[in-house]
Amino acid sequence: MGLMKVRSVSFDTSFLLHNKSSIDIVIKLLDLDRIPCFITTTVASELEQLKIWGRISEYDYKHAIKRWKHSHAKVIDFKNRLLSDAFGKACIRSMEKHHGVKSKDIVNDCNILVSTLKNGVDLFLSEDFHFTSEITRDVIDEVKNSACTEYHLMCDSRLYSINAETFLDAYNHGNIDLDVVRLSMKPIRKNRKRL
Repeated sequence: MGLMKVRSVSFDTSFLLHNKSSIDIVIKLLDLDRIPCFITTTVASELEQLKIWGRISEYDYKHAIKRWKHSHAKVIDFKNRLLSDAFGKACIRSMEKHHGVKSKDIVNDCNILVSTLKNGVDLFLSEDFHFTSEITRDVIDEVKNSACTEYHLMCDSRLYSINAETFLDAYNHGNIDLDVVRLSMKPIRKNRKRL
C-alpha cells in the first residue's frame, strides 16, 4: 500500500479524553508538521455533555480542551441535514451489521464518521474499537458507497481510523505508512458502547 501524505486529521472524543501520554506526542507532531486538525460538532458537544452529566471530571474536561486548543483543531460539520441523516442511517445499519451494536448507542459515532468523511479527512484518531477495528473499514466503505453519488469528495476519501500508538508507529514527517496501519488493525467486534 505504501505511504500516504496526510492532508488532515480529525479527533474522536475518546482520543481527546484518553489518559495516555502518546496522545500528547501525536498532537505535538501534528502541530510541528502543521497538519490541519479538526473535531466535529458532535465531538465538541459530547465533551460538554460528559462534563455536565458528571461522567468526566473537570480535570479531564480541561485536559481534553487543552489538547484541542494545542492542535488548533477547527470544528467541522455536515451542514446538509437531510443528506447527513441519510448517510448517518447508512452508517448505523452498517455498524449494526458489522459490530452488532444497538443503533441508539452509535448515533453519535455515525454523526462523527459521516462529518469526517464528508470533509475529506485522511486520518481519524480514536481510542474506540468502534472506529479503529479492522471491521470498521467495511463500515467506512459502505458509507462512502452510499454517499458517493451526492458527494464526490466522499468517493475519493482515503479515511483511515487509527489509535495513537498506530499513528506513532506509522507516521513520519507528514506521511503515514499504510502497510503499518493495515498490520495494526485487529478484527475486533465490539457490540457494546460505553464511555
